[in-house]
Amino acid sequence: MPYNSETGIISAPVSIDDVKRALGESSNDLATLCKSENINIWSKYKPISCKGEFKEYPIREDSEEIVTSSYSRYTCVVRCGMNIPMDTYKNLRYNYGEEGFAIKACNNLYKDNVYGNNGYISDNTSTSVSGKHFPKGGANSPYRLSDFRNYSSKAISNVFLTSIPQFHNVEIYYSSTPKFNCVLYKDTNVDNNTNVTMDDIIPDLSLGWSFWIQIRYDSPYNVNDKIYKNYYVGNCKKPTDYVYASKEITFDIGSGDKFIDIVPFLAYTRNATLYDNTKIIFISLPGAITFKYYPRQINMESIKSGSSGFVDFSSLRELVGASCICKARIHKLPDATITITDGMFRSVCAYGNNKTTYGRGYVSNSSGQSTGSVTIPEGDRTDYVDIYIRFDNVYEGGYYGQMCQLSFETNIDGGWKQVPPGGSYIMH
Repeated sequence: MPYNSETGIISAPVSIDDVKRALGESSNDLATLCKSENINIWSKYKPISCKGEFKEYPIREDSEEIVTSSYSRYTCVVRCGMNIPMDTYKNLRYNYGEEGFAIKACNNLYKDNVYGNNGYISDNTSTSVSGKHFPKGGANSPYRLSDFRNYSSKAISNVFLTSIPQFHNVEIYYSSTPKFNCVLYKDTNVDNNTNVTMDDIIPDLSLGWSFWIQIRYDSPYNVNDKIYKNYYVGNCKKPTDYVYASKEITFDIGSGDKFIDIVPFLAYTRNATLYDNTKIIFISLPGAITFKYYPRQINMESIKSGSSGFVDFSSLRELVGASCICKARIHKLPDATITITDGMFRSVCAYGNNKTTYGRGYVSNSSGQSTGSVTIPEGDRTDYVDIYIRFDNVYEGGYYGQMCQLSFETNIDGGWKQVPPGGSYIMH
């Protein structure tokens, strides 16, 4: 049969019965099938609003339809059968709180019928509003049985992924300047041949768009006042090791413990300026970061894995054999010594479907041979000692070739605290 229930794929030649089986529908009417809410909108191939009685594997609509989302009333473009929240910088500032437009607008993103999800109405959250778009019939948008060629009933959501926390708070301990590694990357668990991708939704993503974040924090002069800042992370490029854009951002938010709200977005510009007519796409809910000042400065300076030499964390591409060696820089304190022993450092590796693995750290030399311990003497805060830590069992087997998010933590006073930086790497 052209429809394979195991793979979920409809192959040519397509019949009405194939489509009925794939969608779980009983109707023989083509129009009904082409507008079925059972259609997996994340399938790359499906009924799309395009002119012509025959289309050779359409993925996107041939004209730009503008609609309004159900809850937050975003201006959206219809692409790949979904509402994509896109508007100009000027309009967004006017509609969603001037300088705080991104954080304020995205706060209810999960309630909107965007990216193929059903949404709610702002004054009636018991009513569900579809977020899918299908052919409308007629010469400009006919129903075509052939649109179901290569349709995948098992396609999965392939939304934009970033390193920015979404709808939760993360704690980061710092000793000099608050920093965070901001990354826009592809989902490595998705088949790009059968699933809609970021590049399908935004064909010029790597040519015209850039990755940004907006933060909000309390004014140092009045806790009732909020300060908003936009940070340009960098231009989106064709993915290298699944990454479109990446940069460690230094936040100019003052010293001491700081709490910020943060949200990522895309902007149609290739420089660090947002103009009134710059198009912006919302991609995520806001999250939060708590920066906690840490009196003893400890940083990971460089990393090696496999046959690589020591490089900075943004230069390493892959982790080999679930092991790595890091050079850690530990600053002195004027009134205390500290002895670093095995187990005081650990790696934190996030990958797969919400999987996290903790790897034990061993004090070693630069070749990874264990040395047992090292004592950091008293001294000026600007003085430091470089040591080497080997991490074993960083990740489990069975995930090779996938991307992981690797960070490090230390426990020197009874609690685990993050040691910057970290990075995104392929597991080999």
